[in-house]
Amino acid sequence: MSVQARRRDERVRLEDRLRTLGTRDPRCLEPGCLERDPYALTGTFPAIVCYEHQALAHGRPWLEEHHVAGRHNSPVKVPIPGNDHEVTKELQLRWPQRTLRNPDGSPLLRAAAAVRGWSDVMRIVLDRVVEPVPGLLEDLDAWLRSVLGERWFEAFEQWRRGP
Repeated sequence: MSVQARRRDERVRLEDRLRTLGTRDPRCLEPGCLERDPYALTGTFPAIVCYEHQALAHGRPWLEEHHVAGRHNSPVKVPIPGNDHEVTKELQLRWPQRTLRNPDGSPLLRAAAAVRGWSDVMRIVLDRVVEPVPGLLEDLDAWLRSVLGERWFEAFEQWRRGP
């Protein structure tokens, strides 16, 4: 499948997902939950919750087992938060189907799937964990400046060193 065809399929799946959720700006309704990825959400607007909150509400754990290389390529599973698992399952749908399904057990396709799978997991870590940190630090700096003054860090260093 060509890159353009794959991107078109991704757009169609996203539009289908947003249509199912009933909004173009989905978010988990649980207080304090920041989940906004359409693939990690379930329900229909306005009653949208993330998969982790849904699992907890039904007495299931929020961690799930993920076949990083796809179940046709390896029995190895790793624990991953439910919301991230839903997103990684969507990312796996973007792989070449021959790699994901590996119908004849090719060791090269198995290796390709492992690399793709771990790349997807790293993408999740970067996008959902690491990438928000600089903005949070910048917001915290701005807040500290507004509350403690422009050179708040000098008072902090003095406090850290103690009397």
